[in-house]
Amino acid sequence: MRCNQRVMAVLALGGLMGCASAPLPPKELISARKSYERARASAAAELAPADLHGAREALERAERAFAEEHELTEARDLAYLAERRAQLAESLGRTAAAERQRGAALQAYGELQLALRRKAPPRGPARPGDPAAPPGQPATTPAQASARERSLLILQGR
Repeated sequence: MRCNQRVMAVLALGGLMGCASAPLPPKELISARKSYERARASAAAELAPADLHGAREALERAERAFAEEHELTEARDLAYLAERRAQLAESLGRTAAAERQRGAALQAYGELQLALRRKAPPRGPARPGDPAAPPGQPATTPAQASARERSLLILQGR
């Protein structure tokens, strides 16, 4: 029984020594992994998939270089590149999402303006010669109108 305990202690010590000999990944590789995961969870997955794929390929090259222990410097360089590509993919995804929101807001604004123009009676004095203008009413130029009337006159093409 005592011999069995010694054998177990030697095996445990050997296991710990084996774990201690495995090098830890460089901080650049850890940072690249985190950046890639952040990009993968962002809008880049949907809106910038090609850039995200490029970041994944760069990360895989860095992982392979790290696995080949003699290429630690190359692994660091490739990890740095992978991190920057992941950051770029995430940024492009955010930009595409913002552009999509901007387009939707502009469309909603245009629809609202169109609806308001259809519902609201014409504002400001009418131009002479218009069928709806009472005779003798002076015309208002955009320079003479208030800011609100000016925008309506411009939108109506006057």
